[in-house]
This record gives sequence, C-alpha cells and structure tokens, in this order.
Amino acid sequence: MLEKGRISPRQTGQLLFMTTIATVIFFAPSMIAGLAGHDAWLAALAGPMFALITLLLIIWLGRKHPGLTIFQYSEVILGRWLGKTVALLYVWGFLHIGAIAVREFGDFMTTSFMSHTPISLFNFSIILLCAWSVITGLEVIARMNEFIIILLVSFLLLILMFSTPNWELGYLLPFFSRGAMPVLQAALIPAAWHGNIIVLAVILPFITRPARAFFAGTAAVLTSATLLTVGVIGMTAVFGPELSSSFLFPLHLFAQTINIGQIITRFESAVMTIWTAGIFIKTSVFYYCAALGLAQILNLKEVRPVVLPLGILLGTLSISLFEDVTMLVSFLEKTRPLYTLSLYSFGLPLLLFAVTLIREKIFGSRFGEETNEA
Repeated sequence: MLEKGRISPRQTGQLLFMTTIATVIFFAPSMIAGLAGHDAWLAALAGPMFALITLLLIIWLGRKHPGLTIFQYSEVILGRWLGKTVALLYVWGFLHIGAIAVREFGDFMTTSFMSHTPISLFNFSIILLCAWSVITGLEVIARMNEFIIILLVSFLLLILMFSTPNWELGYLLPFFSRGAMPVLQAALIPAAWHGNIIVLAVILPFITRPARAFFAGTAAVLTSATLLTVGVIGMTAVFGPELSSSFLFPLHLFAQTINIGQIITRFESAVMTIWTAGIFIKTSVFYYCAALGLAQILNLKEVRPVVLPLGILLGTLSISLFEDVTMLVSFLEKTRPLYTLSLYSFGLPLLLFAVTLIREKIFGSRFGEETNEA
C-alpha cells in the first residue's frame, strides 16, 4: 500500500477543518458582504451546510467500497478507462485547489507585508515545505496539524475577543434588507470552500475507525461554519457591510483595529503567522491527495516519484493562473462556486453514487459494506 500510516477520527476532523478555515475566513467575508450586505452572517452560516450532502455521499461510497480511495473505486464503478478519467479529474482538482491556496498566500504576503518581494519566492518556499510533508505521509501531516490547529484557532479567538469593544451591532440590521436571493447567492461562496471536505474520499481508508468519519466530518463543517459566522459578524459590526465588501483581506485590517490600552497592538503579525501555518497544512493535504491519486492511477509502489513533478506544476499554476489578486478574487467569487460545486463536490460523487445504485439494483452487482464499528 502506498500509505501505511493511520490517523484517528479526531485527527481526520482537524484536517477537514483546516482545509476549509485556513483560507475561507481570510477571503470569503468581504465577498459575502458584497452580495448579502447586512445579512452576510446568514450566508456564512447557511453556505457550509451544503457540505453535509457531500459528506453523506462520501461516507456512502466509502462503505460500499471499503479500503479504497475515490481514485480506486472510480475504476471499480465506472470501468478502467472512464474510472481513470474521473480519477485524473480529481487529481487535477486537488492540484488546482492547492495552487489557488498557494496563490492566496503569495498575494496576501506581497500585498500586505512585502510588496517588493517576488511572489514566486513565497509560493515556491511554501511548496518546498509541503513537498517534504507529503513525502513523510498522511500521519505526519495530521500530527503537525494537531499543534497548528491550536495556534490558528487560539489566535482567531483572541482577535475576535479583543475586537468586541469596537463592535457596533446596529450594522447587522435590518435583516433581509436586500431580500432572500442575495443571501442564497452569497451562501454559494462559503459552500464552495466547504466543498473541500471531498478530501475525505481520499483519506477515509486510512482512518483507524471509519465508522466515526461521518461524525468527524460533521464536527469539522459545523465548527468551521460557526467560526466563519462569528468572524463575519465581527467584521460587519466593526466596518459595516459597505466598507467590509471593499477589503481584499478583511481579517488583516480587522486585526489592526485592536488597541488595548495603547499597549497590545499590531495583531496583524499574528494574522500573518496563522495564515502561513494554515496554508501550509491546507496545501500539504491537497498536494498529498494529488500525489497519492496520481501514484495509484499509475500503479506505483510509492508516492516519491510524483512529488517533485507535481510540486513544479503546483508552483507554476500558482503563478500563471491569475495575473493579479483582482483576478484571483473575481474567480473565487464568481467562477469557483459553480466550478467546484457542480463538478467535484456534487457532480462526480453523484455520478459514482448513481452508477453504483444502478449496477446493484438493475445488474445485480455486489459491493462490500464497511463493517468497522466505532
């Protein structure tokens, strides 16, 4: 087996949480505010619930094909060539999401801190670190995340707590000032980010107690949705919906408003720290999924041969996909929700679900059921 490590359901939930919150809380609030206005917090709370549908599909498919990743059971369900096509689409999808995460990190660093430093320096530096973590395996990534998640969540909660004296809750009123439709449209933005839970379809076979995977995934979605919603409420309560929608990195500016007795200030350095740590874990997970998938498609005995080529492609994509940060934000707001939700989060899992049912009910095929108990 290409991956010999095992992770617990708790570590699984932490990884799923990090693959979402690491970037959604930095980029999404301003986009949500631009569409939903005063009701941005409602969109932030509702959007992640779409991920629960994806989670149910992943768990069902995992139980029908125990011990196999989505790359492997795609071939079992659809046949060799069509299955490999679906598997390659997921390899590309994981690589693409990883490249976007790296680009988000590079744009944040060059825009907010080091404007004269080439973005390629930031991008390839973090990819080099991620390549090392991919080679060490899933278990090591999960163990690193156990420490980093404490750092990230603690800093976010501190920033939110210290900012409360600046909150003006009147900015949250009136409810549904633009109607229900803008809220639903805005909800698709966090829904796309929470669609990252599809990585569970890759790591499910390596969980020590697969029967607990649904609870781990649900906890990850609900926790990240809650933290995002509180963050959007805080941002709106400090800046108001109109000003919030004009910021590229609202959390960075949000942290700058904190001033406790003229002594505790400059919280934006904490934002940079948690951003770097979160992006490292998120990119490592998607990089790992892409590398494992390509190795399984090519029937390799280990992941190492594909890590370097994928790393070079990942770095190249992170620089070439978008001309500037404006194009990146436009893609995240207008294109990514439809692209991610229709294909990777719902489209392909629904296809695998439907074909499995048809083969069982009509053609009498039998697929194994997961019997592990919690």
